[in-house]
Amino acid sequence: MARSAACPAKEALATEHLIQPRLHGEREALRVLLATRQGAVLASTAAINQLKALIVSAPDELRAELRKLKRPTQIAYCAEFRDRPAQNLEHRMTLRAMRSTAQPVQPLQTEAKELENEILALVRQQAPSFSAC
Repeated sequence: MARSAACPAKEALATEHLIQPRLHGEREALRVLLATRQGAVLASTAAINQLKALIVSAPDELRAELRKLKRPTQIAYCAEFRDRPAQNLEHRMTLRAMRSTAQPVQPLQTEAKELENEILALVRQQAPSFSAC
């Protein structure tokens, strides 16, 4: 008599056994690095999206100043903004918001790249056949 695939699963669920903790080591190291990198990428992406929204709604002269720049240059440029006392309140606060939003992007991108390099090193160490990827 043939057993269905569900039978072993039901038997396993019916038996009493202690739950084993997740194995540590290389697999866990990769998991935590991947999770940390993903967090850095998500935070960077969210900040870039917020900065883009600020640029779109910025005063015309500020928007024109930023329009000609490519994204990495825009981020660096906005991160270095200083207060322009001669400008009106809206312009000054937009600069402040852009600076505050742009400043964390570069460190987050650097962190993501460093974590990616560590992940690749671990993968190459543990599974050399994947080195070609």
